[in-house]
Amino acid sequence: MSLRDELLAGELHTHVRLAPGGGSVALVRTTASGPEIVAGDKVLATEHDHSVGGLMWTPDGTGLLYRRAPRGTERWELVLLRLAGGPPEVVSSGPVTDFWAAGEDILYAGRGALFRCRPGAAPPEEVAADRTFHRWLVDRDLRVRGGIRLLRDGGLQLVLDGEVRLAIGVDEAAMFAVVGFSGDGTTLYVLSGHDAPTRRLLALGAATETLYAHPKLDVEGYPIGGPGVWFDPRTGLPDLCQTVAQRPELHSLTPARDEAVRRLNADAEAVLLVDRAADDRTWLIVRVTSDGPIHYELIDPETGAGRPVLVNRPGLLGRRLPRLTDLHFPARDGTPISGYALRPLDRAGPLPTVVVVHGGPAGRDYYRFHAEAQFLAALGYQSLHVNYRGSRGFGSAFRLAGNGEWGGLMQQDLYDAVAAGVERGLVDPARVAFLGSSYGGFSALLAACTRPDLVRCAVAISPPTDLAALVTDTPGYWRPLAPALRRQILGGRAPDGDWLRERSPVHTVRTDSAPMLVAHGVRDPRVPVAAVDEFVRVARAAGPGVTYLRFDGEGHHVASAAARRVLFSEIEHFLEAHLVHDDRPAPAPAATPVHA
Repeated sequence: MSLRDELLAGELHTHVRLAPGGGSVALVRTTASGPEIVAGDKVLATEHDHSVGGLMWTPDGTGLLYRRAPRGTERWELVLLRLAGGPPEVVSSGPVTDFWAAGEDILYAGRGALFRCRPGAAPPEEVAADRTFHRWLVDRDLRVRGGIRLLRDGGLQLVLDGEVRLAIGVDEAAMFAVVGFSGDGTTLYVLSGHDAPTRRLLALGAATETLYAHPKLDVEGYPIGGPGVWFDPRTGLPDLCQTVAQRPELHSLTPARDEAVRRLNADAEAVLLVDRAADDRTWLIVRVTSDGPIHYELIDPETGAGRPVLVNRPGLLGRRLPRLTDLHFPARDGTPISGYALRPLDRAGPLPTVVVVHGGPAGRDYYRFHAEAQFLAALGYQSLHVNYRGSRGFGSAFRLAGNGEWGGLMQQDLYDAVAAGVERGLVDPARVAFLGSSYGGFSALLAACTRPDLVRCAVAISPPTDLAALVTDTPGYWRPLAPALRRQILGGRAPDGDWLRERSPVHTVRTDSAPMLVAHGVRDPRVPVAAVDEFVRVARAAGPGVTYLRFDGEGHHVASAAARRVLFSEIEHFLEAHLVHDDRPAPAPAATPVHA
């Protein structure tokens, strides 16, 4: 298979989980027929036309639990697979948001209620109901202990054993997370940046105690490494946590883990802890590199001795690929901004550059293998990956600096990244494109619409296009979180006047806007396809070139291998036409800059 085909094929192995006994792993394997659920060397099921997530072993190691949904819909049901054989057992066909298991029993949440069942023995039984709870608190013995209540203003309350233990304001609600209970159920552990400069690990017992706080960075997870806090499976107490600057770093919460943490942090690559055996004598870790597949290993935490298990992309083994380099620069107002750059191999001087904008917007870019960026590098393009203000992980002040700055200072940080690259002789100023999904797609469209003097073309996947409509007529998917979304977009300003329109692609596209490639999944519950259809209609009437890909079988993410091949083939031709061969002079900057 060619390099580009391998990059577009996606990960072969995902959701790798260590069996409680520590001797084998379960995983999801991507195939042309659909995701396969695999335990050891045995394929237990194939999920045709479904997405799969949340893979978890049953506590006794005899089965696997996971959620599945028709591809693109995010309507999740809970499924049990037994290693002994038999078809998947649907535990709940309704929407399942969370689930827990202890012994032979399963507890799951959906439609404002909690249900308990014993598959094969007892049907589901409602055990609690409270439609004010956004999330439930359940301890390791499956006792219902309370919940997280969303408030009308976008804040939340944590209700534990009938008492409101924490009240979190709207600005910190999105970063609040419940990690879990101690083994004896006396203490609840949470992550919160409330009334603090960074997101801390808190213990809610008889009193509230801070277990770990970094002065500059948030305690946080990594896309494949969990929430960033790990419990000793023998004691049920947290003993490790993680922060992420340019690379992830583990922190020991007990002297017993100091040596293991020192050893893992000293590795030349980024090392992540994924899972632990019930006796804690085996850990599942991954070694992350930016120029090849990630390697899963089983190690002895006491000695560091280990053995390889698998890689996520075996087709990339032995390939010579470029590595991410760190990117640091000051924004025009002096704010320090960081990120990464990926340059094609053996290329010097200023290069055609694609700014790849992460979504969220309170997400972030990580040090990782970035398949899409490697695809661009194989075509000869440099890519920039910028953690603009509003990104998570760098403390509360940096993240909250993004409130009210959709299309404002967050957008300007991306333009400043281009300017820094030009100044350092890395970026060809006449050959710049933007590419992104979700919020990143919005940013890419806005750059094409309002800064054609800077951006030669843009690729937008699943993009919001109208900020005014997003805050006044929020799609159903976002309505439980609508106050927090409005706070992010408005930053306390009123949704009136022209300022939201001036930051919205559908209202700023004009005749001289840069060419755009727009892709969208018809099943998307987050950004209605009708809104994207309308943007394309308006943009084509205004005059700039618009290529529109509408995927009937996809949702918010263009995920299937077939759809990705179509999308990235179009991206390849689009960039070649507009970033390489188009020599039209750039227009003058917009009279009213978007950051005004």
